[in-house]
Amino acid sequence: MIDIVALVSLCKLAIESGNKVLEEHKKKKLSEAEEELLNEAAQLGEFLILSANEVPDWIRIGRKNFPDDIAGDPAIAEKYHNAFESLCKRGYIRHDDGILFRLTDAGFKKARQLARKTDKKKTNKH
Repeated sequence: MIDIVALVSLCKLAIESGNKVLEEHKKKKLSEAEEELLNEAAQLGEFLILSANEVPDWIRIGRKNFPDDIAGDPAIAEKYHNAFESLCKRGYIRHDDGILFRLTDAGFKKARQLARKTDKKKTNKH
């Protein structure tokens, strides 16, 4: 289960800790799951942390769920939860209200940079 209060604190701490700490996290290569989340959020920049009885919590971006098989493998759900936490530590995500999180300015820049790369790869394949 995702602890929203802990995520709120984590996002806030990362942003308040200043550029030095953020730059250290940003130097690390993004995981595949982090890239997936950022790519999906590149336009609207909104994340919802959702939960239901008897299934792991999940992240919704627009109409897409991460993991996409909500009742599936809990290891996959954990992969996306860890990716989300890492994006908070990097200063790419901030808490807005309740279950709503949003990309920061730095988060939008990185997400849109990744989206452009993804679009170029798709265009080159055709």
